[in-house]
Amino acid sequence: MKHRAPSRFAPLANRVASIALLASAIAGCAGPPATQRVPPSSERVLPTNETLPASLRATPQEVLQEALSAVGETTYECRSDGNRLSWALTGSEATLVDRARHSVGTVMPGHHFVAYDGSRFAGAPAGEEIVTAGALTWERLVPRDEDGPQSGHGRFAQVTSVQRELTSGGVPPVAACSQRGQSLLVPYTATYLFYRAANAASADTTSTATR
Repeated sequence: MKHRAPSRFAPLANRVASIALLASAIAGCAGPPATQRVPPSSERVLPTNETLPASLRATPQEVLQEALSAVGETTYECRSDGNRLSWALTGSEATLVDRARHSVGTVMPGHHFVAYDGSRFAGAPAGEEIVTAGALTWERLVPRDEDGPQSGHGRFAQVTSVQRELTSGGVPPVAACSQRGQSLLVPYTATYLFYRAANAASADTTSTATR
């Protein structure tokens, strides 16, 4: 029986196989990419309305409809502020996720909330507080004067105010910038609490939350 001489390519093949195994192991230990960030669970412990700063509290005539988690990005533009350039907030975009981890709507620049069922809420800031250093402010939004109370059917049809809490990220690492018109996207997460009038019917909402 004739024995075949070892191939001169065998050592190279073994090295390739070893590198492939090492790469596979490293990939298995790596975390998910930034584009696959998971929003905070909407079941996180939320501050009670009574413990919030007065400017953020819902009124006694409102009840909590639901809490939705959000993950997205806050956009800034480099603008002139007198003799210096600094980052100016232009808006936030995020995906809203319910307690069942289903995407149910989006946050759009200008404090717009749009549900996938077509209902919407356009807010105006009524209160803002710095709660966590290095993170977006907590805030309370009320309906814009020009829009008035929402009507019709859908998830956000009866929303009377929105609170943004438990924020993480969303602010530039430094306040100054170097080129006018330059844009910056900063990842953020938050929890949004949607309130409705206490006497409003809740048949159109898909989930409720209490705290």
